[in-house]
Amino acid sequence: METEKIGLKKRPRKDGTTAYYWVATAVSSKAKDYPQKTVRVHGDMSEIIQVCQTLTSELKQWLAEKGIGPAPVYDKSLHSLIRLYRSNKASSYFEVSSKTRESYDYALNLLDEACGSRMLDRVTGLDMKEWYAHFKEPAEDTAAQAIAREEARQRGEVLPPNPERARRAYYVMQMLRIVVGFGVVSDLPECYRLKHVLEEMRFPVPKARTQSITFEQVQAICHKAVEKGLLSIALAQALQFELTLRQVDVIGMWEKADDAASGGILDRGQRWGGGLLWSHLDQQGILTKVTTKVDDVVAEHDTMQYPFLRSIIDMVPPEKRFGPMIKSEATGLPYRRRHFADVWRSVADEAGVPRSVWNRDSRAGGVTEGSDAGADLEHLRHHANHKNAATTQRYNRRTLEKTREVARLRVASRGIKNGPGTRS
Repeated sequence: METEKIGLKKRPRKDGTTAYYWVATAVSSKAKDYPQKTVRVHGDMSEIIQVCQTLTSELKQWLAEKGIGPAPVYDKSLHSLIRLYRSNKASSYFEVSSKTRESYDYALNLLDEACGSRMLDRVTGLDMKEWYAHFKEPAEDTAAQAIAREEARQRGEVLPPNPERARRAYYVMQMLRIVVGFGVVSDLPECYRLKHVLEEMRFPVPKARTQSITFEQVQAICHKAVEKGLLSIALAQALQFELTLRQVDVIGMWEKADDAASGGILDRGQRWGGGLLWSHLDQQGILTKVTTKVDDVVAEHDTMQYPFLRSIIDMVPPEKRFGPMIKSEATGLPYRRRHFADVWRSVADEAGVPRSVWNRDSRAGGVTEGSDAGADLEHLRHHANHKNAATTQRYNRRTLEKTREVARLRVASRGIKNGPGTRS
């Protein structure tokens, strides 16, 4: 792939590593007024390319809307259909949240890169079965995995192969259904036939994740993060696990800022919101925040009931307790989701946490610990701010009492002195 076409640039660092950037003008010389001129990108090369492809698609859409770039043209290829879907304001692409759109882009980029050149009037159901099988294939070893596998081989051990990516394959095929459905709504003849074929096809629904993170793993991650000077990662991890908060409710999200004049935390044409602010935590240690996923549901927790969490909070100097609670030490700004995931993963790896455990398992880990400790199911629902507790919360004013009870049981079940500097 030609990196210039997707705006990818690289710069060597003094320590021998390489920094990667997406540069708008590397995609088009007419992008001088584009708000996001340069974006630092992270991850392995496949992730970096996917991010650059998404940013390039957004730039081309902006150029087309300004009448600068060429308008998307449908030529019966899957690539052109995907581009139409991403650029037409009437498509469902513009009806979802920025977080969901990021997931859409991930699947669309995979589909476009692998199958975009295919002409839709020649695609069969057998072709789509092959596509599914391709996307399901195990990931190649990372450099670190390859080294570990070779070291194991030299010891006479055989490490298990990487697992098939059934979840990824299923999601890509679901996005294909969505894009083809948009083609039907747009009255594109080839899409009528493909929709009929897809209706006759079934792709196995991936099993729900069963992994959850343990308190011992949370401690290991937090201690390693503090050791590395990444207090932001330690605080985010502790908040997610102890208070069973969704990642987005802790670190927030960046969305396009159509009106920069309205203020807020702005960076490269995007506005941050949805995450925890220090103002959500009062002087008595009560954290109160409206959740982003469920309307009218308020997360309300007494952080004083969680000594380990308080030990992390207390590491933040009082003079720094303003604005977003979770800010990157490198930029001073709230994390982008992908960058947060990359930094968290590197810390978790160093802490010895298996790669099968993800940061998003923190919420499940907290709920599991509460259940194992004997917490009442209704109390757990309040603690986790689940959707099916929304109606209850509107009429019940005892949420804080219930979340405190869950906290008491969880901390008691750990059987350790759960305070500052404690290690399992």
